[in-house]
Parts: sequence; C-alpha cells; structure tokens
Amino acid sequence: MNELLEKLFQGKAGNIFIFGLFLCFCLLLFIIISYRIDSTFANKITGIVLTNVLVGRVPALSFAYAVELSHFVAILVNVLIELILVCIIYPLFVLSFNGILKIELLENFFNTVKAKKKNHQKSFDRYGSFGLFLFVFIPFWMTGPIVGAIIGFLIGLKHYTIISVVAFSTLIAISLWGLFLQEIIEFLLAFDSEFIWLALFVLLSILLIYRFKR
Repeated sequence: MNELLEKLFQGKAGNIFIFGLFLCFCLLLFIIISYRIDSTFANKITGIVLTNVLVGRVPALSFAYAVELSHFVAILVNVLIELILVCIIYPLFVLSFNGILKIELLENFFNTVKAKKKNHQKSFDRYGSFGLFLFVFIPFWMTGPIVGAIIGFLIGLKHYTIISVVAFSTLIAISLWGLFLQEIIEFLLAFDSEFIWLALFVLLSILLIYRFKR
C-alpha cells in the first residue's frame, strides 16, 4: 500500500494528482464555509457540482443561471470542477496504462477512450496540441477535458502540456457556453418560473437517462 501511494505521488503525474486534491479540498472548504454564511448560496454551488459531475457542463451552467447565480460564479465553479476531475482521473489512467494500478470502475471508460483515440489517430498526429484543444472545446459525446487529457497522453504529449491545453480549452469552452446560455435563461425568465424549472428538470432527466444508457 505504501509503495502504491509513493508511485501515485511520484513524478509530474503525481504533482498533477496532488494539485487536483488541493483544488478539491479548496472547493469543499469553500462550500462548508458558505453553508455557515449563506446556506441558500451553498446549496446552489452544491447543485452545480452534482449536476456537472452527473450530467455535464451545459446542464450545470443552465442550473447556475436558473438559480440566478452570476456569470462569474457559474463559469468559475464549472471550470474548477472539470479541472479537479481531470487532475484526479488523468494520473489514475497513467498508472493504469503503466500497469501499476487497476481500477475496475474506470477500466471500461479507459478502454473506450483508447478506442476513441484510434478513431482520430490521424487528426491528433497531424495537429498535436491544437487538435487536443479542439477536441476538448467541441461539445460532442465522448469529448471533453478528461477524455482529451487521456488522449493527449496516448499521443505522446507531455503531462504539463496536456493539463495546460485542457485547462485553457475548458475555460474558453465553458465561458462561451456560459454567455450563450445566459442569454437563453434571461429570455426564458420572462416566462413563468415554474415553466423554467419544469424545462430544466426534463432536460436533466433526458441527459441522465442517455448518459447511463451509454
């Protein structure tokens, strides 16, 4: 066990893992403090976290604007969540790829990503870091920061380069999605608030069903 922990925290991948744990600690601490100051605000942040992890960035942003959080808070929290997920899951994949650690819960996901990489091998070989940026930026199924980071490793990019490209692309993508969704939510808020929550509930339900079926 001690040997495994040493390998987990070794090298650049280990530094990324530590950074992910640090960000996770900061987010949890912020939520705990928020509950002591303003429980309503804390509930909104918790809702964003759960929605992003379970469904994705677009529903999480929609939820943030539906509960009338500021654009800055909506963007910051979603970027932080996705960066945490990348910095924790990416090093676990590196250990799995090197045969040091096997996590049954993630093995199928890792194998799916490897297959995804083969489908886009020529594009990644041709465009490198820029191809990775576009892959993370474009919101298609089985794209995004976690999958992008793993594919970046598989095509031979350096650890810090991968995290930097993924973080930058995620920030740009979420910011643009935020601006787009904010306009839509503000338009919908002109209608009955019950209609907004019903529409959001239906959207989340459909996405959850689709996600777990896949």
